[in-house]
Amino acid sequence: MVDHLCDECKLHFKEVLEFLDEVGLPYYLNPYLVRGLDYYTKTVFEITEGNEDGSRQETLIAGGRYDNLVKLLGGKDTPACGGAIGVERVMSAMKNNGIILPSSSSPDIYLAQLGVLAKRRSLKLLEDLRTARIPVSESFNKDSLRTQLGIASKTGVKYALIFGQQEALQDLIIIRDMKTGKQETVELASVAKEIKKRLKKH
Repeated sequence: MVDHLCDECKLHFKEVLEFLDEVGLPYYLNPYLVRGLDYYTKTVFEITEGNEDGSRQETLIAGGRYDNLVKLLGGKDTPACGGAIGVERVMSAMKNNGIILPSSSSPDIYLAQLGVLAKRRSLKLLEDLRTARIPVSESFNKDSLRTQLGIASKTGVKYALIFGQQEALQDLIIIRDMKTGKQETVELASVAKEIKKRLKKH
């Protein structure tokens, strides 16, 4: 099936794989994977629990894109993606792996990104911040910096991280104090440490 994609779908497929590679998320390309509903477009997926020997266990989550569904139901073109989760399977997998969900908290940080490269690298950055237990929000579907900073202001975050094409190329990121408007450029590798230090003082 992959050998018969149109140019648009080939480009989209390539970008999906680039995002997965950027985050370091392992994946297996199954050219025979089919979902049961006919309104899926482009990507379909299954998320399985892996074993230490590299084999895969039963499916935890499955779904795909259905960009035309809303229009078929009488609405306008609406890009969309979703999936069905086997809740009991996920809960069992979490229990077996000793995973405990942290208590929810309001984000202190908003991650704003500009451009294709920055958007792709932002996925890894987002996970790094969450791993460091820094609550963070984002709007990856927005491209305008003004719009994203407006969202950051409405959500009441203390700091916004601004990550553009130039910053992505230079491994830098801008930290903006949302109260004072003051901005400072720091190395990308040290952003979690810098944010934790500033939040302690805040």
